[in-house]
Amino acid sequence: MLLPGTEMHWVTFGFVCVELVIFFYLLIHRFARPDNRTISLDISLIALLLVYNITGGLLPDPNLPGSFFFQECIAYATGFITPAYFPYYVYKAFGLEKMEFHAKRGVLYFLVLPYFLFVTVFAIGNDLNYAKSILIIPVVYALWVLVSLQKSIRFKYRNVHNSGDVKEETGVLYFSLTPWVGLPFITYFNLSQSVEATVTNTGFLLLLALHIKQHVEQVKTEHRRLIVSEMQLLTWNEQLHEEVDKRTKELERISTEERIMQNCHIYRLTGREKEIVLFICRGNSYRQIAEALFIAERTVTKHVQNIFDKVKVSNKLELLNKLGATAVGQPG
Repeated sequence: MLLPGTEMHWVTFGFVCVELVIFFYLLIHRFARPDNRTISLDISLIALLLVYNITGGLLPDPNLPGSFFFQECIAYATGFITPAYFPYYVYKAFGLEKMEFHAKRGVLYFLVLPYFLFVTVFAIGNDLNYAKSILIIPVVYALWVLVSLQKSIRFKYRNVHNSGDVKEETGVLYFSLTPWVGLPFITYFNLSQSVEATVTNTGFLLLLALHIKQHVEQVKTEHRRLIVSEMQLLTWNEQLHEEVDKRTKELERISTEERIMQNCHIYRLTGREKEIVLFICRGNSYRQIAEALFIAERTVTKHVQNIFDKVKVSNKLELLNKLGATAVGQPG
């Protein structure tokens, strides 16, 4: 059943409508997140599918401008170019390193060049059925790509195929490539447009859906990692502030004790008296000083009195002020 006034089947038109919605959604997503480079791969895939469906559905049509030869060349061009994008898409979108040859050179040798050969044979012989014999080249090449795809997946996962994600990716990639292998047969035997549209679009749309799913899972994983990193950063900031405060106080204490020692030297205090002054400045009581120095508390009292006499003060507060030690602590 054709769309009124055209050669496009309603099935093809349905796929065009669905892919237009996906195309504009991906464009909006691309503008919303310009840093996301992988979405460009999906946009290119959908754009090629749209062009393939529109040209394949509408051409050839005697009501449209252009000769039969020109219209067929355009229709077949999209039929060659869309499969040619598949190796590059899986190479980039799924990280299949072993597909690099097919992505960068293989499609040029076995799809692009055969297309020009197809056009040449068609132009010389003016026989479309005879020119279709060229399609054997992309069929054989597609089988080669299937083998390379298997090797690429095995290399990517290092022979670990037990994961559900790995099985899912392998199945979808093979299912997506199958229409490419079957497309020349469909074209050669002139099967209905609805069959061609259903077979080709379903595979590539599943491929697109798998890539989008993996991208969403990757975004979720990155979001979870970001939340964990933020929590760790908050904790790290608190610890850093505590450590900075601790180090600052320690440096202030050391600086103050150095100043105390200089002032003690001016008042000619003995080594034991200097020790006791430091303990006093740290807020230790006479008993604590005695226990730390293994001397009697009475001896500490005597040393303190001698310190008072030398520095010419009458209590510990005056001693702290005179020695510039008030920043260290308060006396006990």
